[in-house]
Amino acid sequence: MRVVLVSSRYPWPPRRGNQARSLEWLRALAGHELRLLCPAPAGHRSGEEPAGVLCWRSGPPATVRGLLAAAASGRPLQEGLYDCAAARRLVAATLRDFAPDVLVVQMVRCAWATEHGLGPSPPPLFDAIDAMGLHYERAAGAGPACLAPLLRREATRCRRRERQLAAAAGLTTAVAERDLAALAVPAGRGRVVPVSARAVPGGPAPVGEPVVLLSGNLGYRPTVQGALWFAREVWPALRRAVPAARWVLAGARPAPAVRRLARLPGIELHAEVPDLAPYLNAARVAIAPMRTGSGVPMKVLEAMAAGVPAVVHPWAAAGLAADVADAVAVALRPDEWTEALVRLLRDPAERGELAAKGRDAWRKHYHPEVVADRIRTVVAEAGKSR
Repeated sequence: MRVVLVSSRYPWPPRRGNQARSLEWLRALAGHELRLLCPAPAGHRSGEEPAGVLCWRSGPPATVRGLLAAAASGRPLQEGLYDCAAARRLVAATLRDFAPDVLVVQMVRCAWATEHGLGPSPPPLFDAIDAMGLHYERAAGAGPACLAPLLRREATRCRRRERQLAAAAGLTTAVAERDLAALAVPAGRGRVVPVSARAVPGGPAPVGEPVVLLSGNLGYRPTVQGALWFAREVWPALRRAVPAARWVLAGARPAPAVRRLARLPGIELHAEVPDLAPYLNAARVAIAPMRTGSGVPMKVLEAMAAGVPAVVHPWAAAGLAADVADAVAVALRPDEWTEALVRLLRDPAERGELAAKGRDAWRKHYHPEVVADRIRTVVAEAGKSR
């Protein structure tokens, strides 16, 4: 089967969720004829990309034109960022010359890729990943008041465009039921295809310091907001209860506000780490204090895969599969967070029980082989519906 995947980012290195998503699809579909179409990364030279990867180039003038066109037409600015003449030409040429059986359009950012003007072609498989309309709606309620009107407008535009895509697509996939519901996918045409987390070698140390870990993309707005809230509302009380506790932030692209947290007592930052395994193995507890965003936080899945118990905000937990709700500790108020963390840091039996539930949930829903099977299944369905 011939498959074309249109993505808004070059997937290497996979520092962001949608980059990891693209790589999952590429690995799962390695037995098919594949073309990945995406923007060229900074410093990229033609011919450096792997076989089957085709890149378009754009610059600031093209980005400005895309944003203005999106604003004028009522489309999301997120889509306008990636909509340019070079990208449209590449998509049209690939669809004409490669004649795919399945066209996968990843996220609302690439909605323009369905407007190729070539007449009859496969209905797109819309891999929304998560619902951007929902993402911006939550951001509007949690961010600065001065930005709320702009964020709500973007939420409305994303929601409308996502629902247009879901209505036109043969199938729509998202990482969680919550996101499929927000996309208003027509009955029978939605599938949950979660992101996966890879096994962590070594396993958590049985004895060690009381380390609390926040990992992943430390420049992602919901993670930044969650980290600042945790530092302000939870960390001082936790340090009073467990004076030896250390809070480790490890991951990629830390925002300036996250970097400044390392100045506080008991907090350390490890930026641009090549491998999270040593930090997961050293942690007693992982945290996901995000109250905005959408989808499923990768940091939660990575903790599950590593056998590290996680304490998460109810909004982050809502992205998990319904039958694994007890695989994490859920806390809302600062005192609930402090209580849950103190228990897990001090009680190895409770820590082990929650870690085992997390590992079981990972094996059932988020193991790479489980996710790869789901990807292959939906692509096969999309190919048959052509």
